[in-house]
Amino acid sequence: MAFDVIFATAVAHELDSVLRGARIEKVYQPSKEEILLFCRVGRETKKLIISACPSSARVCFTDSQAENPAVPPMLCMLLRKHLSGALIEEIGTVGFERAIKITFSCHDELGFECRRYIIAEIMGKYSNIIFAGDDGGKMKILGVTKPVDFTTSRVRQVLPGMIYEAPPPQEKLDPLKETYEGFISRFENYPAGKDADRFFIDTYLGFSPTVARELVCRAGAVGRCASETNPEKLYRAFSALMENVRNRVFVPYMALGLGGEPEEFSYTEITYLPGAGKRYESFSELLSAFYGEKAEAEALKNRIGATEALLQTAKKRLTKKLDVISEELAECGDADKFRLWGELITGSLYRLSGKAKFAEVENYYSDPPEKVKIPLDEKLTASQNAARYYKKYNKLKTARVIASEQAEKARAELEYLKTVEASLSLCECAADVSEIREELVKTGYLRRPVQVKGQKPKKTEPMYFHTSLGREIICGKNNTQNDFLSTKFAEKNDWWFHVKGGAGSHVIMRCEADEDPDARDFTEAAQAAAYFSDERASSNVAVDYTRVKFVKKPSGSAPGHVLYTDYYTAYVNPAKPKG
Repeated sequence: MAFDVIFATAVAHELDSVLRGARIEKVYQPSKEEILLFCRVGRETKKLIISACPSSARVCFTDSQAENPAVPPMLCMLLRKHLSGALIEEIGTVGFERAIKITFSCHDELGFECRRYIIAEIMGKYSNIIFAGDDGGKMKILGVTKPVDFTTSRVRQVLPGMIYEAPPPQEKLDPLKETYEGFISRFENYPAGKDADRFFIDTYLGFSPTVARELVCRAGAVGRCASETNPEKLYRAFSALMENVRNRVFVPYMALGLGGEPEEFSYTEITYLPGAGKRYESFSELLSAFYGEKAEAEALKNRIGATEALLQTAKKRLTKKLDVISEELAECGDADKFRLWGELITGSLYRLSGKAKFAEVENYYSDPPEKVKIPLDEKLTASQNAARYYKKYNKLKTARVIASEQAEKARAELEYLKTVEASLSLCECAADVSEIREELVKTGYLRRPVQVKGQKPKKTEPMYFHTSLGREIICGKNNTQNDFLSTKFAEKNDWWFHVKGGAGSHVIMRCEADEDPDARDFTEAAQAAAYFSDERASSNVAVDYTRVKFVKKPSGSAPGHVLYTDYYTAYVNPAKPKG
């Protein structure tokens, strides 16, 4: 992607032309690396997103509805304190760097006019958002999304309380000041074996690989090394581009892949790629189109990943617990032996006198009777040793009952976690993940986050489809929806489907009491149940189906857990419903 210095300059110029004099109405921080400013421009409110996400760092207008945390982060609170009601004075770049600076005019605690700044450094994985205040003509850092201390960088630290310094300058030339003679001389002295596009990257400031390759393409030297490239043609392409930059003639342009997917973007047309391209009215529209869905997908992926990590931790804990219980149950296998020894010692008390290390008694339970050598505690009498073995027996017998119960609970928990994992695979938006996390809060796997008074978690809808014959089928996305569909939503004569012996959605097929659905309806509903399950990648999957009236939820059972009777089993290949 070509978010280079010139692209940053173009974006800053466009934002400045729209937002100069705008008033800040609201400040949000949807995630750790994103700031959202609501700017009042005349009678219109525009949302400006400032992102330092490594994969989607940008500054532009947005129309997306981000889900904000219930409790604002500290940086968000700091920005609200200083910027609420502030006016945007100017938007520009910090020197010749990929850093966009927004200057605000506001008032301090005493009512005196002051300046505040937000600097968005768009530098890939080193992207950062810095909030600073005026300190004798310098910018003093007040807050930062990614603090950089001495352990991270010895060259440049970015910490609250420090004076902001621009990134260290590179030993390259300003392309806007280049002359014809200087260009030709430098190109002729450039290593002949290197690619021609590397000349721009190695020599001049602010050139991304995308723009460098485009200039080489315009000079008719795609894929050629420096010695095979005509410097005159290359300079003409370079000079024309720089003239457009000086005159602020920019073209928001997105290059598309062969499949129509976004591949590159720039401030000038990209012609060296084989796919088509598309012009946009503004850079904000371009960046929103390129990053909008990508950023939302990335945020959803991260949220799902965090929940999956939680589930994996819980599963490891339960697996370890089951291993410990198995060892305890193995030890409990000696319980019957201790009972036998206690009985044999008790039956032979008349022959055992004094204190000894062993007792040789006859096992009258075996046929024929045989001699058994039983270890004794020398400090105890024979009757006390018998009582000791009885006590061990009773202790192990109780432990076996409790351990068996604990093992059963642990296995049930593991099955429940599998259903949650299956639900995560069906998540399509942040609200879906939030609903699953709310379920995990209720079941004790997550702590309940602090909520703003009156704020309720968003509820999502199940998935609605139709068979090829027009019959409605409804699929639950998570255990909460599964319980709702199976116990409250569905009528008793509807048909209920679920993958056999696995985790997946509860699927409801609507049906009246006197109706007899077509076999194709049953097949497609069963295929949907197999598709929305952990058996999606398998074939010939067993799916149970029955009337809803035969589906019951045991009291106190885990979310999504039901019992059903009077069922049939179909074997189908998973397929997503088309209707």
